[in-house]
Amino acid sequence: MNPLPDSMGVRGTDHAHMIFDRSPVPIENRLGEEGKGLEVALSVFLTPSRISVAMSCVGLARRAQVRHTFGKPLAARQAISFALAENATDIEASRQLVFHAARKFEAGDDKADMFASMAKLNAVDMLTRVTDRALQVHGGVGYWEPNEIERIYRDARAQRFEEGTNEVQKAVIARDLLNG
Repeated sequence: MNPLPDSMGVRGTDHAHMIFDRSPVPIENRLGEEGKGLEVALSVFLTPSRISVAMSCVGLARRAQVRHTFGKPLAARQAISFALAENATDIEASRQLVFHAARKFEAGDDKADMFASMAKLNAVDMLTRVTDRALQVHGGVGYWEPNEIERIYRDARAQRFEEGTNEVQKAVIARDLLNG
């Protein structure tokens, strides 16, 4: 295992390159048919993992919602309350799409991969908007460590490429739409 250098965000987990060289796997331990590895990866790993990443985006966005600044509730400031309302709407829409994708996956729906990609695409874009608004609400002080919004803002960026970029998600969605 080769550890990776420190990342910009998501510092709470380790990342490494794993290389399997001359690592035989007994035929009875193989997942799926030979030559069908991508299909197995999509159905067994990527679909639920994309749902998980999408829900992580929802969780990060919820953490980014600030309630007080300078000892005063944000709702007391109309412009900021509007940003909070937009964030809450974005978060709830993504949350419901993630739940829908999870239900499709649990039911064995053959379109679960499409819904997982929709959920991840939507949640990543939502998280970008929410964390940007939240950082704006904090002002300059939010840009510096150890403010939680600074970490959330950095961590949000990593979600854009976990389990495939937005372009990959769009390709999965388009493939399923075009194939009926």
